[in-house]
Amino acid sequence: MGSPVSFVFSRMAACGGTSKNKVTVPKYVWDFLTKESPTKLVKLQDENKVRILIDGETSEIYVLRLTTEAHVAGNGLSLARKALKALLKETEKELKKSQRFHELGGCMAFSDKSMEHAAAELHYRGGQAAFSRGQHSVGSRGLPGGSRDSRRDELAAEDDQENQCPICLGEIQNIKTLEKCRHSFCEDCITRALQVKKACPMCGRFYGQLVGNQPENGRMLISKDSSLLLPGYEKYGTIIIQYVFPPGIQGAEHPNPGIRYPGTTRVAYLPDCAEGNKVLALFKKAFDQRLTFTIGTSMTTGRPNVITWNDIHHKTNCTGGPQLFGYPDPTYLTRVQEELRAKGISED
Repeated sequence: MGSPVSFVFSRMAACGGTSKNKVTVPKYVWDFLTKESPTKLVKLQDENKVRILIDGETSEIYVLRLTTEAHVAGNGLSLARKALKALLKETEKELKKSQRFHELGGCMAFSDKSMEHAAAELHYRGGQAAFSRGQHSVGSRGLPGGSRDSRRDELAAEDDQENQCPICLGEIQNIKTLEKCRHSFCEDCITRALQVKKACPMCGRFYGQLVGNQPENGRMLISKDSSLLLPGYEKYGTIIIQYVFPPGIQGAEHPNPGIRYPGTTRVAYLPDCAEGNKVLALFKKAFDQRLTFTIGTSMTTGRPNVITWNDIHHKTNCTGGPQLFGYPDPTYLTRVQEELRAKGISED
């Protein structure tokens, strides 16, 4: 591996630019297409003699890259790109129809395997209860004495809800109220929930410190370049972050203990302004808590057992906008702080 400085300069030289063989797509659309209609995608690739790969991602989108076989006509790539965009548009329409169907039917998937999904289910049930109470109230007002009966029923329902554990949905046993958010649960229920994730199942507020499974032998190197100006932050210099990991062997907390993983070097950029330095401090916290990276399968190459980003999005290019993980991107510093907050990383 070359010196850190030469690596940084090589990455800087590669910043920016767009390509006619790339298409951006919202993550929810691509995930729906590959899960529900994979045959359509295979058919498109076969008919147009192309391969479609994920070339990068942001918090909301995938960047898809199309590659053609050598003997394909010159306009083949353009036609394949148009076909892909048409398929994505069709998929988005199907997804919206599916969502409307589930909303009308009152359907919502619930997984016992993930306590994180429980919060969404709890909000949904609470919304159903409020809707049911509202319907009952409207219907009662048209009857003599109905308003009084309706209000009594509403108060009774509210009392029942206050005594109901949001996790097991039964009457609260040995009430336990969380200190910061004041949400109450059965003591056994919340104890088990916090063992899975140290956060309130109702509001997501963190309790304790979240620690990830990022390899422990990595380094986070920081330098500043006053002559390198990022689009949108031309008044400031640039903070250059370099993450360096040597190769190693997966531990018990990783997907395949005992299997080797290769080393890697990643470079990211922040504007050297007050907000950029605030994000830098949060990045340091996340790195120290082993949350910045994990070991898994690369989204871009499909290679397993490698070091990958762990849902804290970094700007790995200087220019090119969000599609190429670069600047300008006016809301990036705000968005990444929200991602960090979701992992319990904040200033306080």
